[in-house]
Amino acid sequence: MTDRIRIIAIGTCIFWMLLLPFDYQYFDWFFKSLQTPFFSGLQVIDHDLIFETDTYGTYLLTVLAVLLGAAVTPITVLLLKKYDLKSVEVLKTILAGILFFFLFKYGWNKLVKLQFYLPEPNIAYSPLGKLSKDIAYWSVVGSSYSYTVILGIVELLVAGLLLFKRTQFLGSILTIGVFAQVVLVNFSFDISVKLLSTSLLIFSIAYSSCFATQWKNVFGFPALVVLTRDSGKKRILKWGFATLVLLEVSLSSFLAFNFNDDKTERLPHHGAYEVKGSGNIKRIFIHRQQFLIVETNSGDFSDYPIDISNENEYVTRNREMICNWTRNEFILLQDTFKLKALPYKELPLFENGFHWTSDEFH
Repeated sequence: MTDRIRIIAIGTCIFWMLLLPFDYQYFDWFFKSLQTPFFSGLQVIDHDLIFETDTYGTYLLTVLAVLLGAAVTPITVLLLKKYDLKSVEVLKTILAGILFFFLFKYGWNKLVKLQFYLPEPNIAYSPLGKLSKDIAYWSVVGSSYSYTVILGIVELLVAGLLLFKRTQFLGSILTIGVFAQVVLVNFSFDISVKLLSTSLLIFSIAYSSCFATQWKNVFGFPALVVLTRDSGKKRILKWGFATLVLLEVSLSSFLAFNFNDDKTERLPHHGAYEVKGSGNIKRIFIHRQQFLIVETNSGDFSDYPIDISNENEYVTRNREMICNWTRNEFILLQDTFKLKALPYKELPLFENGFHWTSDEFH
């Protein structure tokens, strides 16, 4: 019975990885070509399905992966017999590959500050009580370079442990800790990657359960752990996969020579501005993703895509608002107001101070 569950899990993990709606840097074409028939088929049943993180469509894909994993069981059994493979070893290898990818992916993104990036100007000037929990958490963590980088280093080190037989068991335990913490954060702060993080936690528990002999030793039961040397073909496959993951995750950073997103060049006029003389608009903000964000005196925020082709003048797509940087003017329809740049990087949130003692606060 246990072996049958492992065989179903092998197929489930493979289909889960293939069907997962995830954005890849260089292999997106491969996964999208496999996913398109499944996505289209499900949308025939329900054309409103969206395949993004934590959507109903993604939950359906997860169920579909389990069903397909069970359906291909006869094929999986035949392949295992043909190549004389043990289900526990195959499952362990597949789970290790999945966990290695996501640990390395998110670890690297933290290391270079692509995941927890600096808060945008509009977030920095938003009252804390008006921020959703996920944005508040993301912004506070992103404001600390050292904390984010250390989180990334930990995840990269755990990923590295999965590559070597002598450290895989330790890596499996630490992987459970890493993803348990991620699940706790995602559920506590209502962050929309609950399905992905929960899946990875389940995978890490399943991976660790593959080390039955080591767990017997942990609990005091005598058991001999035998570590066999991988064949040359298996080593080539393992390090080839690790190289592909490294290229997929980090190559763009090396090509752009960008290893700290906090210092990446923003738009020429990225920042926060006070609108002087308006009875309705308090501030405007230029977002790095080419948005003009308007804050009204009542504290409401609205965003508008902008054309940045002219560095001296940003115009919203609906052409109702213009920022003339030569004269520092904000033009709303027929009204013109002066803009005053605000030093948002000098706000307390962005300070890098450190205090051994708290005397100065008393």
